[in-house]
Amino acid sequence: MILMSNNQWKCDYNNEMWRSIGEDCSAEGRVGGLVRAYLEIMPDVIGLQEVSVHMADLMMEKMKRVELPDGTVARYEYISGGDTPIVYRSDKLLLIESGFFRYSEDVPGYEGKFNNFETKSYAYGVFKDRKDGSTFALMTTHLWWMSSNPTSPYYQNGSDEARAYQIMQASAKMDELMAKYSCTGIIMGDFNATMSSYALDALQWAGWREVHYLATGDSDATRGHHPCGPNGYKRVDMGTFDQAIDHIMLKNGDNVKVNYFRRLTDEYFDKVSDHYPLYVDITM
Repeated sequence: MILMSNNQWKCDYNNEMWRSIGEDCSAEGRVGGLVRAYLEIMPDVIGLQEVSVHMADLMMEKMKRVELPDGTVARYEYISGGDTPIVYRSDKLLLIESGFFRYSEDVPGYEGKFNNFETKSYAYGVFKDRKDGSTFALMTTHLWWMSSNPTSPYYQNGSDEARAYQIMQASAKMDELMAKYSCTGIIMGDFNATMSSYALDALQWAGWREVHYLATGDSDATRGHHPCGPNGYKRVDMGTFDQAIDHIMLKNGDNVKVNYFRRLTDEYFDKVSDHYPLYVDITM
């Protein structure tokens, strides 16, 4: 089973900077690259972040029915979840339960707001494999983005704590689902935090494991994100995994085998999003 996480960069409209370099950063300009990447990999579930309603409509128009080389048809369906929806193959998976939660702007004990434009949230789905009957719960999330480092231009006091507070809310919901269905849990998404962060420490203390370290086959060791935004894009050094902020975390997965951990880093995707698609092959 292939699972993917991707932050699409929520940008529906082109701007003067991109026009000046002969490019188009609008939803129409970038959706082809997103769909190309997804259909090259053909994930069974995609956990997404920074998805606009317009981008979702364009994407699903191209993905709802995919004819495969062997003559069969893959059918993708969409679980609405604000900026953090899920797309899954309904021809392979039966959706049992789903839901959405938007994190509060407030974090106890800290001043300020910690949810810009109500974009930080999670969505989840509980799925049953139509072939073997195995069940798993999957959540996609996007955590608060600013820095707790006072020297950063993006400093906001309490940001590390906000991410930890949000991810533990997500973890609690997943614990509830795993207990209800006696199943494996997977949390994926843009955590805006590295493995050495307060948020990921808290998640690991709660029993979650990063699948990067569990892969028995190849395991991508790059950063996974690069400059791509309103001021343009560029291809840069791929960095190292200790700089990565996109993660796939596993719990209750003692019998789960992680076959590989990969990123799609083809050059065409440099101008599609600042986050390269992260995907894993897992045997339940």
